[in-house]
Parts: sequence; C-alpha cells; structure tokens
Amino acid sequence: MTIRPAGLDDAPAIAAIHAAAWRETYAGLLPAAMIAALTVETRLAVWTRILGDPDSGTAVEVAEGPAGLVGFGSCGTQRSAELAADGFDGEVSAIYVLRAAQRRGTGGALIAALATHLRQSGHRAASLWVLRDNAMARRFYERLGGVVVGERAEQREQATLVEVAYGWRDLAALQRGLVSI
Repeated sequence: MTIRPAGLDDAPAIAAIHAAAWRETYAGLLPAAMIAALTVETRLAVWTRILGDPDSGTAVEVAEGPAGLVGFGSCGTQRSAELAADGFDGEVSAIYVLRAAQRRGTGGALIAALATHLRQSGHRAASLWVLRDNAMARRFYERLGGVVVGERAEQREQATLVEVAYGWRDLAALQRGLVSI
C-alpha cells in the first residue's frame, strides 16, 4: 500500500470511493435517501474543485494498492470555532477506506500522513467528526488514542446527524503511533 498526495487526476477515483464508502458505512445509520444523494457525480464536482485549487487549504492523501485507489483522507485548518478555541487547530475533514481494504493498516497510514501534513503546516493538535452511532469508526479512533472532545447535532433535510468529535492534543504522537497500525 502506498500513501501519497492526491492530484487532480485522482478526483474521479476519490469521488467513486467517497460514494461507495458512504453506501458501505452508513447503511442502517442514515436514511437511504441521504445515502443515495451522495453520488459519484456530486462528489466529483467537490473533489475536482478542491484538488484543482492549490489555495483551497485542504490537503488530500490517497491510499493506492495494486488495483488502484482504495481510500483517501483530507485535512486542513479547524473549521469549528469551539474546537479551535479548545486548542484543536487542525482538522481531519474526511477519511474513507473501502471495506475490502480495511483492517490492513490503510486507515492508520492515511491518518499518519494527515498528521504529518498538519504538523508541517504548523498545527499542534487536531480533531475529526464522526457519527455517534458509527461504532466501528469510533473504536478505530479510540485505538489511535482519540478522546471525545465535543458533540453536535446537525439538522439536515432527511435527518438529524448526531456527531462526536475525537481529538488528539499531540500530532507528533499521533503520527508516530500510527505507523504500525
């Protein structure tokens, strides 16, 4: 497995992973209409915009295996004023790994790459948001030393999303601790 920075040419594969991972991860956790609305086409527009703008402030890393991309993650400056005020100046804004590539160190390698980028950008701590009911992802973040540092309820058209924030105060430790996971 190779972890590398994403380029604009990766946008179609990232969009496909994003849509597929939503279907795999959120079935039973989110309304079917909400899952169906996240299509490859809608994600392609978003990822093309982000990857095509060097000033977007978002870094994107991809996980590539012999058959192509199997996951991606993105990070940047914290978007939550409350978490920023609490010292979490960086944020992992997305991390998705196809189910077939999970439990092989892919997610940990992506998080380590994102922690490296955040540290190189001057960030000291980071957080991410995850659905409160996504037990598998929550166990993963807890194994990585993440601690719950916030909760929010976000009203969407089809449902209210209840999320918890996991935080890491020491990005250097997060970066070092993930190499073997």
